[in-house]
Amino acid sequence: MALIIASSAGCAKFTKYEYDSQVFSLDEENELVISTFPSGFPKTQSHVPFLFKSSHAPQSVYFQFFVRATGTTAGRNPNIESILVRNFSYEFPGQTPVVLIKDYSDNFWQQGRSAYDSEESEPVNCHEGWYVRVKFDLILNGEAFEGEHILYAREMSKVYPLIFDALR
Repeated sequence: MALIIASSAGCAKFTKYEYDSQVFSLDEENELVISTFPSGFPKTQSHVPFLFKSSHAPQSVYFQFFVRATGTTAGRNPNIESILVRNFSYEFPGQTPVVLIKDYSDNFWQQGRSAYDSEESEPVNCHEGWYVRVKFDLILNGEAFEGEHILYAREMSKVYPLIFDALR
């Protein structure tokens, strides 16, 4: 009983880094979502058994590029007859753009995943206060779309009961 009380009283903190997501409206039926996710699994930074555990994801991210049906969050997009992502890149201020996608014919792509990222490009550094400019150029159902946006980096932390960490 004492173990259950101690476990439920403790807390865990998980910290990750990300760039803001951006949704671009392409047409009435489709939108492009550019987002990021941690480039690796979190590592424990500090741990006091039954009281506290702190984990941090790497300070680098991978990009995700997804042309989805407007208003959905996942799944197949029935509105795509043809798609060609001519270019998707990012650049830090004063640096040369890094091209992540060139002449890609699918509506979903994830950096760092061999099924999508055949080049296995390096993770993108992400530190709070930084920003990165993303640019895209694609042809969707015969219509050309281009866009760019600045994405700001941020640190995100979540605190939850330590017992949840033990149940994973």
